[in-house]
Amino acid sequence: MNFQPGVGYTVNQTGGAVSLTIEQPWGFWTKPHPFTVICFKDGSDFKVRVIPGTINNIEPQMSGDQLSAVPAPTMNIGYSASPATEYIYLLMPADTSTSPATWPDGPTVIHDSAPQTSTDAQAYLLLATVDISTGVVSQSVSGSQWGERYKCGANDAVYFFGMV
Repeated sequence: MNFQPGVGYTVNQTGGAVSLTIEQPWGFWTKPHPFTVICFKDGSDFKVRVIPGTINNIEPQMSGDQLSAVPAPTMNIGYSASPATEYIYLLMPADTSTSPATWPDGPTVIHDSAPQTSTDAQAYLLLATVDISTGVVSQSVSGSQWGERYKCGANDAVYFFGMV
């Protein structure tokens, strides 16, 4: 049997022995998952873009555009000379003017310098945190989501999320 080199690999044959050297791993694992936050430097500030994903089959907006818009929307998250955390959230408001409430109603990707807590009126799902002194991203969510909102009587609404 005679092996030939190909794209991305080389073949070494010595006598009856053959060795295969793969230069690049299979690209399947390198594709970013939905809601992956990508941070890059633009001038003196950091900006992020988010790989398109869905919450309950709804694609959120960021900076007024759908995540899948071309060119991809970006969001300026600033810069700090010393370590500082910026939180990247999926904000999902509830339209409580209807009964039962419509949720999520117009989800958007936002950022904040402080941790946020969900309320009756809106849910926050932490997608990632970014150190705005280095641009290092710590991803929290790695796929599209399905969420449920439970509201019983006067108690606060409770939110549950799972990857789809």
